[in-house]
Amino acid sequence: MVSRLRMKLDLLVQSMLMVLLALAIPLEPLHIGLKITLIVLVLLQMLSAAQLWLWHTYRPARAYLWTFFLVGLLLPIGLYFFNPLAWLFLLALAVIYFVHTIRVAVVVLRRPRSFWDIS
Repeated sequence: MVSRLRMKLDLLVQSMLMVLLALAIPLEPLHIGLKITLIVLVLLQMLSAAQLWLWHTYRPARAYLWTFFLVGLLLPIGLYFFNPLAWLFLLALAVIYFVHTIRVAVVVLRRPRSFWDIS
């Protein structure tokens, strides 16, 4: 069972990185910080999906994890052929996983607390 604290921390960190991404888009002309923030966000989301899949046997996380791996492997090819548009695939996947994390957090936070989850 996924703990409430884990989902709160996951949602908080992803929210902070999403806000940082939203602020970096109009402010940075070279988009170096934007790319670094996006890569950090995606790596964090991959770790989150791996933990949900391996420790909690949460099956939808497995599909996201494999999709992240596939997009990560195809990103250099996309950068060579499509240049800046390849980053949009990674951004779209990060936004989709963020929305999924919000949905899972709502479900986890709505369920009644067990005796062992008191903290």
